Amino acid sequence: MVNRLSFRLFALLALALFPLGIIAVYQTDQVLDETENLRRNALFFETTSAARDERELIQQTLGSAEGLAALSILDDAPACREVMREFAESNAHIAFAGYTKMSGFMECSSDGDEVRDFRDLERLQRALNADGPSVYVAPLGSITKQPVLVVNHPVYIDRSLAGIVSLSVPLRMTYQPLTSRRFDHELRFVTFTRDGQVVSASGGRENAEEILPRLIDPEDLNRQVGTTFNGVNGRGEERIYAVASIFQDQVSVIASWPARASVWGGGALSYYVLNLLFPFAIWVAGLAFAWYELRRVVIRHVRDLRSAMRRFALGQRDGFPLRLKNPPEEFAEAERAFNRMAIIIAESEARQDKDLKDKEVLLKEVHHRVKNNLQMIASIMNMQLRSAKTPEAKFMLASLQRRVNGLAMLHRTLYTTPDLLTIEANELLEAVVTDISTMMTVPGVVIERDLDALPLYPDQAVPLSMLLAEALTNALKYVGAKEDETPSVRVTLKEQSGGQYQLSVTNSKGPVMLRPLPEVETISGLGTKLMQAFVSQLEGEQKVTEDEYHYGLHVVFERKDFEAPS
Repeated sequence: MVNRLSFRLFALLALALFPLGIIAVYQTDQVLDETENLRRNALFFETTSAARDERELIQQTLGSAEGLAALSILDDAPACREVMREFAESNAHIAFAGYTKMSGFMECSSDGDEVRDFRDLERLQRALNADGPSVYVAPLGSITKQPVLVVNHPVYIDRSLAGIVSLSVPLRMTYQPLTSRRFDHELRFVTFTRDGQVVSASGGRENAEEILPRLIDPEDLNRQVGTTFNGVNGRGEERIYAVASIFQDQVSVIASWPARASVWGGGALSYYVLNLLFPFAIWVAGLAFAWYELRRVVIRHVRDLRSAMRRFALGQRDGFPLRLKNPPEEFAEAERAFNRMAIIIAESEARQDKDLKDKEVLLKEVHHRVKNNLQMIASIMNMQLRSAKTPEAKFMLASLQRRVNGLAMLHRTLYTTPDLLTIEANELLEAVVTDISTMMTVPGVVIERDLDALPLYPDQAVPLSMLLAEALTNALKYVGAKEDETPSVRVTLKEQSGGQYQLSVTNSKGPVMLRPLPEVETISGLGTKLMQAFVSQLEGEQKVTEDEYHYGLHVVFERKDFEAPS
């Protein structure tokens, strides 16, 4: 698998595109950070925009307090009360207006002539000691008896601090800017003073604890003015917070947005997933496109060439010449070279086939003519045999005729075999047995055959067939049997261990001889000498087994490959 061209090219492409993936990861990280900064800036802008009306209300109230503090009638209690009353009546958002001296007594207010002692009121004392305007929340105003936002401005007479002008704005008036404007339903706001007092909140001041971040003291939020940060609200939800100042760090507003709505989904894991997902998608897309083009331009042509070479090597000559589809010039040259090679090899094979067929025809003709000549010689011997007078001459001519017929039969078998090179020994020996049994005409003898298939070259086929002819002739001469038994001859060719073969000719013996032997046949001994010569040609070993009722000749030999004459 790893050695395949397609796998190596794919790995090379992946490695080549990997630096681009790293660059894409870096750029995506930069884009995500920039986008997140834009989102945070947008949240900060939305926070500032949401507090605009509250800022205007507080600044308007503070401006009014500053104007009242500049009046020269503040030491004239009746005139001061009249001005405060008219001012409160003419401004719907003002619930109370009053002037408190440094002594802690309020002799001038919008609600009557009563003189009030605020020396023990801690919030008012802090306002008197403050160096400049101040704002605080009174959950229950001591005069208005309702939650109010108190705006204080110092009063200076002859450049000395004489007291403060206090204006009370009902907190319900501060809720209206947050409820009258339309915001995203996920956006939440809380306004608070410098000392951490909640002025207003989305859905009411009672919801402030659920909106504000945990583990951060409200007083510490003033140090976060102008920043954005991640935190967990009172409900345990992760949100993004933005803090903006409404008025001179006296009043600030904090807004929160669900972290899941931000770019990275509110978690480091999501951030890294998004950071890698897009570059990975680009890398995969680039790899897929490059792989597609590589397959179209290179791999498919290599596969077509490989397939054509394989089919050509297996001998398939159809489908040529090869035609690649829209190949590059380099593969077009390889295509032309392959087609030229295929044509040259095909023409050479055609010439070889023609030469081989011509040689086969000539070789068959040679074997056919030799067979005809041998049969002609055998016929002449047969004519001579008929005219012979003495038993010795007849025996000699008959033996020669039988041997010549055996050679003729061998050549006949050679030119009838398909390859003309080897002879199936079982078929050849079967033919020898048939011819010998026909020529000798020994009635009543059962000839058994058990011949294994064995392809032999003529160098071994000739002596083997002649050996069988001599051995079978002798067996038929001396075959006999016991009383009331059928005489038999058994011819076997069996494969032995070690790649050797054994030819066995066994005949039965007995007192009953089927044909009397002439004296000349018993004293000749030529067959025995011939058999020894044939065994020598086979480079085999001869063994004779004999008992009272059987005689067997056994020859063990090894099959030899063809050896050209030196």
